Amino acid sequence: MAAYTDSLGFNKGTASYPANVSDISKVEVQVNFATVKAARLAAGATALAATDTLQIITMPANSIVLSAGMTVVTAETINATATIDIGFTGGSPAAANVYGNDLATNSTGLKAANAAAATVCAAADTIDILLNTAVPENAVINFFAFVANAS
Repeated sequence: MAAYTDSLGFNKGTASYPANVSDISKVEVQVNFATVKAARLAAGATALAATDTLQIITMPANSIVLSAGMTVVTAETINATATIDIGFTGGSPAAANVYGNDLATNSTGLKAANAAAATVCAAADTIDILLNTAVPENAVINFFAFVANAS
């Protein structure tokens, strides 16, 4: 299992709030897995594999993540068994599936929005995905978090 911190093929943002974040805001990152795969190949980077983690959304210090999840815009058709966990890996708290566990990528729609597990990020951190069973090849997924600025 490798943990990737790069953002080849997508933009995960920076460790600060966007200008429009005052109290509560939705932060969203779209990941087109075909674009990510092509960008990694072009950069000579290691291809993503099952059980790898990828940092998706950067959370600044003094954030409270109220909810997070994903919306599959384009369903995965090549690796139809690909599932994803959404949470925090290697950080504090370390709960890799706090916002989604074994979420299917082979059908469109909202897959997770766990409002029962608000998470305080006292220090800058990232919301990560764990590629469980296979890596999506052609799915397009919007990952989102509803975040409160507590600074």
